[in-house]
Amino acid sequence: MHREREVQMKPFTKNMFEDELAEFYDFMRTFRNYDLESKFADDVIKNFNPSAKNILDVFCGTGQHAIRMAQRGYTVTGIDASRDMLNVAQDKTHSAGVSVRYECADIKDFKPARRYDAAYCLGYTFLYMLTHTDVLEFFRTVSNALIQGGVLLVDFINGWSFLKEPERDKYFYQSKEVKIFQFEQATLNKKERLVHIEYCYLIDRNERNIKTIYAEEDLRIFFDDEVKSLMSTCKFEKVKSYGDYSTDDKESTNAPNVVIVAGQKS
Repeated sequence: MHREREVQMKPFTKNMFEDELAEFYDFMRTFRNYDLESKFADDVIKNFNPSAKNILDVFCGTGQHAIRMAQRGYTVTGIDASRDMLNVAQDKTHSAGVSVRYECADIKDFKPARRYDAAYCLGYTFLYMLTHTDVLEFFRTVSNALIQGGVLLVDFINGWSFLKEPERDKYFYQSKEVKIFQFEQATLNKKERLVHIEYCYLIDRNERNIKTIYAEEDLRIFFDDEVKSLMSTCKFEKVKSYGDYSTDDKESTNAPNVVIVAGQKS
């Protein structure tokens, strides 16, 4: 029987979500459709449990989903390991005029003060669960935070889209206040089923000095059937997968970008 090699790995360098990279996190992700993603989460949660009210946002980041779910009438708790990201989230939540409870905690250390009707992990942060053990601990920890019949949904980039030779990429973001150049180089490790990405950011705040930030991260390559099986192993039932934030009955494995798996605590 194959046993996964257990090693101590850090999924990302700490500065990926600190200082300027937290401050400009949303600015560099305008391609995301948070309204669509939040509506999808709302639809799936209500499909499993129409009376769901109290929900947990795992790896909530800058609060993009948490704020929208609060606007949809949910009582939301958001957890994230980055204090800088949570500071951004709190400012945005105040400006939006809604209430979200934020807690700075890693999911592995999270001790819920209450049980939730539903939980979600959106924004591909599930990809930071690098080992088989990480995944099982994630599902068990979230399961312990849910009521009986509680709903969990996670999203991840379709593993098939990773299985091509990565290329160097570069991006440019500009506003009146700042210009950001982002360079990245990905390396595919098929044996470990990981993608390693190195980043270089050049941040120009219209000043003489341009700040350079280097960061890196590892992402796990996941497939639809694998995640559904692991979720079922951790006592979730009625496990179902969706493609690209659509509840239409299309084959999730063929989704070009994102797969979402949802299940209900048995």
